[in-house]
Amino acid sequence: MKITVLGVGTIGKVIIRDLLENWRVDEIIAIDYNYKELKKFVDSLGDPRVTPLKGDIRDIDSTAKQMEMGDYVVNATWYEFNIHAIKAMLKAKRDMIDLGGLYWMTKKELEWDEEVKKAGLTLLLGAGDDPGTSNVLARYGSNKLDEVREIHFRWGGRVVEEEEARVSFGFSVLTVMDEATMNAVMYIDGRYIEVPPLSHKELTYFPDPVGYQYTYTILHSELATIPWTIKGVKTVTYKDTWDESMFPILDFLKDVGLVKREPIDVMGQRVSPVKVLASLTKPWEPKSYYGVLKVVVKGVKNGVETKYTYYVGPVGYWEKWNAGATAVTTGLGATAGLKLLVDGHVGRKGVVPPELVDKPELWLRELSKRGINITEVKEEIRPV
Repeated sequence: MKITVLGVGTIGKVIIRDLLENWRVDEIIAIDYNYKELKKFVDSLGDPRVTPLKGDIRDIDSTAKQMEMGDYVVNATWYEFNIHAIKAMLKAKRDMIDLGGLYWMTKKELEWDEEVKKAGLTLLLGAGDDPGTSNVLARYGSNKLDEVREIHFRWGGRVVEEEEARVSFGFSVLTVMDEATMNAVMYIDGRYIEVPPLSHKELTYFPDPVGYQYTYTILHSELATIPWTIKGVKTVTYKDTWDESMFPILDFLKDVGLVKREPIDVMGQRVSPVKVLASLTKPWEPKSYYGVLKVVVKGVKNGVETKYTYYVGPVGYWEKWNAGATAVTTGLGATAGLKLLVDGHVGRKGVVPPELVDKPELWLRELSKRGINITEVKEEIRPV
């Protein structure tokens, strides 16, 4: 089997390492715009099964030809290129997974469902950690209830060593800036509402060493699908931990215009301020950073109010892969989703969110096999 991986950043590297160590692959076609860094990474692996290629996902025809080199495609590029990848997969006639679309891009991708279905193909979208494993846990918990009322997603993170506690980003700064500046979406009592980013502060429990952390609303992909894929749910929310020392920095970046997408004139050149910021600020996580995904599913079972809470992790730095917690959980979520796609456990064609895989327990099993701890807590509320 041959796998094409588009985008070899912090998460793409984890995906490739997992494919090499835990899959029977004949070849991995690794594609990135920054060929110099890509070649350096591939050389460090010392595995002849990895073929590095320079690529530009904006070139649909060229990308389609590169996709054709593999049997399946993993799109690990920045989420704004997801539609480019869909157009290329249709030309290449290859099934694909991607890592998510920050709500609004996910909505755009869903509009391609009929065309992808007509081509006899499957796109498993948002197949990472959150979205990805988060969606799967929402379905897994919902399947245990007779009636689902609420689903809440939380991500908690903490840097344990104080000397490492400085501003850092576990993935693309472009995505982080979007999360911090775009209005968030919540699904409350059966209707969507927009709220300011980093609002609705909440003290949330996570297992040690993360512990209690404040979480805040940010825009996220789960809200684009869960309200209509899980029958009966009336409330869906997503919140994430943020270091409050970052808030003044974010305010400054917004005030001076460094988070603007639209190109501006700089000495006769048209440049996007936020892309300059992203070019100067590379993804990085401290080695003492730990992260936990928490998913809460509330409803009724046998007439009793019941709540299932799931914890994925805590996950820390993986020395053997030189990868931080965010890259590890996202990358392994992606390969878990890919495994289900390859093994025929994504039963429908078209654009498919993770919660619609046929056997969510198989996704969780793939994570457990790689040492990712998943815990379930069941609580019942009975009258005295």
